[in-house]
Amino acid sequence: MSRSLQVCIVVYHSDVSWLIKTLTSLRAAVEHATARGLLTKASVQIVDNGAQTCVAATGPAAIKAAIDLALWSPPGAVAIHYAYVAMPSNQGFGAANNRALRSSIADFVLVLNPDVDLATESIANGIAHFDRNAACGAITPVASSPDGQPQYLVKRDPALGVLALRGFAPSWIRALFSASLSRYDYRDVPFDSPLADCRIVSGCCLMVRGDAWRNSGGFDEAFFLYFEDFDLSLRISQFSRIDRVTECRVVHAGGNASAKGPKHIGMFVRSALRFFNKHGWRW
Repeated sequence: MSRSLQVCIVVYHSDVSWLIKTLTSLRAAVEHATARGLLTKASVQIVDNGAQTCVAATGPAAIKAAIDLALWSPPGAVAIHYAYVAMPSNQGFGAANNRALRSSIADFVLVLNPDVDLATESIANGIAHFDRNAACGAITPVASSPDGQPQYLVKRDPALGVLALRGFAPSWIRALFSASLSRYDYRDVPFDSPLADCRIVSGCCLMVRGDAWRNSGGFDEAFFLYFEDFDLSLRISQFSRIDRVTECRVVHAGGNASAKGPKHIGMFVRSALRFFNKHGWRW
């Protein structure tokens, strides 16, 4: 039985060393899934939102060299079809993913950040989970930071106060509301335990059945950056189950918008307001 995977990785002035790590781990995971008979072909599109404004170290030549280094197939190896796509301008994270995936007919879609290191068995175990659970339409992995600290990719429905505290309050104020903050991040359950029927998950590594992706319509491009993954997962959860699968594990180096400066804070706030206007306000 032929089964296909289409992967989209959006880059924007991305760390090339991390991109190589991501692509190398992706290749190993695809080869492992193929060896287990769970996958027959895979394609990858790397969409560059910053091609017009990059310095040489993160520019198109450096990105293309990284892709060729990590994904080129020697004779006899599993072939991964890949392409580099330079966007004419930065139209946002969701728009770039849609550009690559809008016409996808793949059995499975993987939205992947360029700072994620996949465990070798992660794709195979994700597909196996789909095979065992017909009601599951999307999978989020168990994630940790490069230093081994847990990352909580699954969220409960956000409230405006919780987001403000989490993103911008000093540590002593956050400590006063630790119970609410922990509940929002699902810290009241082990970070590496299985979870079913998740409503909101991160888009840093999201594996979706092809049919569920197509039924969702992809990302809402009105979100330039931030909350587009929350919006997508809420829409998927309306007709299909999203599960956290313990057998799918990644290391993720990103996150923390508030540490990235005023520009990112502004984008975060605008997207949060758009999200609450669309899905209802929670205080």
